[in-house]
Amino acid sequence: MKYVYVENGVVKSLPQDIPQNWNNISNFNLFDDVTLKSYGWYSYKFVGTFIPDGYRVDGTEFTITEDEVIETQKIRLKTEQEIEDENNSMWEAVRGRRNVELLQSDWTQLPDSPLVLEKKDEWIAYRQALRDITLQTNPFVIVWPTKPN
Repeated sequence: MKYVYVENGVVKSLPQDIPQNWNNISNFNLFDDVTLKSYGWYSYKFVGTFIPDGYRVDGTEFTITEDEVIETQKIRLKTEQEIEDENNSMWEAVRGRRNVELLQSDWTQLPDSPLVLEKKDEWIAYRQALRDITLQTNPFVIVWPTKPN
């Protein structure tokens, strides 16, 4: 179980195990919860929050009850800039994967490739589909072409 230290109604420590020694008190970690609370140490609980699409975590807040401290996430709507930055980052990742796929299939287009013409045409179509991947509208829902056998 984790605990936090509370002073004057403010959480002053990160969640942690009770220290063995605290404020010149030996074996502090052996005290019961009632005694620990008298010194400001409360049991800690984290309650995660469902984050709907278009929202993001915007910090946390603490609620101090009679028996424990509960930490919950605060959420807010994403800004237009955050949405744009996320999209740009995902497009960068998509292009990175696409470039690796193209690089790994370069051998299929060499003049001395062992592929028959029909197979070479399949690889040409596959590689063109990879190049066209950025024509899709949503970088989070990419339909990748199937690599030829």
